[in-house]
Amino acid sequence: MKRWIEINDRSAVAALRRLARRYATQIRLSDRRMEELAIAVTEAATNILRYAGQGRALIEVVRKPGVEKLVLLFTDRGPGIGDMDRMFQDGESSSDSAGLGLGAIQRLSDSFDVFSSSEDGTTIVFTFDASNAPPSTMIEVEGLRVCHPAEEVCGDDWMLRQTRRSTDILLCDGLGHGARAAEAAADVIGAAREVPADPGQTIDALTGSLVGTRGAVASMVRIEEPEMKLSYAGLGNISTICIGAHGTKRLAVRDGRIGGAQTRGFEEEMVLAPGDMIIMHSDGLKTLRDRDFRPGLLHRSPLLIAGFLLERSFRGRDDASIVVVRVKSERVT
Repeated sequence: MKRWIEINDRSAVAALRRLARRYATQIRLSDRRMEELAIAVTEAATNILRYAGQGRALIEVVRKPGVEKLVLLFTDRGPGIGDMDRMFQDGESSSDSAGLGLGAIQRLSDSFDVFSSSEDGTTIVFTFDASNAPPSTMIEVEGLRVCHPAEEVCGDDWMLRQTRRSTDILLCDGLGHGARAAEAAADVIGAAREVPADPGQTIDALTGSLVGTRGAVASMVRIEEPEMKLSYAGLGNISTICIGAHGTKRLAVRDGRIGGAQTRGFEEEMVLAPGDMIIMHSDGLKTLRDRDFRPGLLHRSPLLIAGFLLERSFRGRDDASIVVVRVKSERVT
């Protein structure tokens, strides 16, 4: 289940602890890490109740090359954190929790990030990792998905294939939502893993091999190192945005779908610079505009950016997914 969990009373805190434990068993966290996870979830949820009154959470197992982790996103639209340093001190927390504060969540988790302002409330994201040995690369990639509110499975999916020399990302949206859409997306991802080709050739191969199936829309990018050459192909309404010193550029797509007539997606190439970002998302999110990239947001981690935009732009009537890609500013040795 990849659905938003509403946090509006104390019962949600216990429900989130149970859900987090259930997901944690999928990545075989130790008993000690399970207890630390329960503390972190309690702190995050009760802080929302105390300071914002209500909010949302999303818990998801994410698997990438060399990485298996539990991602926990908590977000609210409250007044924000006025004194961030104080909130990281032990004892600054909800009176109904252990009183350990954001600092405890940061210490207990394997990664942590926070974005807060009086206009946008507070969003925190943290992870508990089962393994974390990704390829040594200049490209950071994080993605999140959420179901249609009435469904139990998500019809959006994404693929990451990464080595020291290249990074391939494909995001697809199975037509409709629910189980059949999830099956269609899984067909696309499964077929894409068997096609180690550039984006244009991959989309062409997918449309050829999956003719007559339920179908999906998809976009794919490949980033080659060290040149930082980006190749792109898109078929259907997956949005792909490039953000850098040059401004914001929305990459074009070709009308159509995988599962229809065989065709290549719209293709484009460019060279990325350190700090440049690529954001891909399905139409389960509202079209992202410059105003959605709130002041300071793009300086946060790709995972937090993905979580903030996923919640703030969620339409609420379809599955939704987002992938955030960033070229690191410092070269990996």
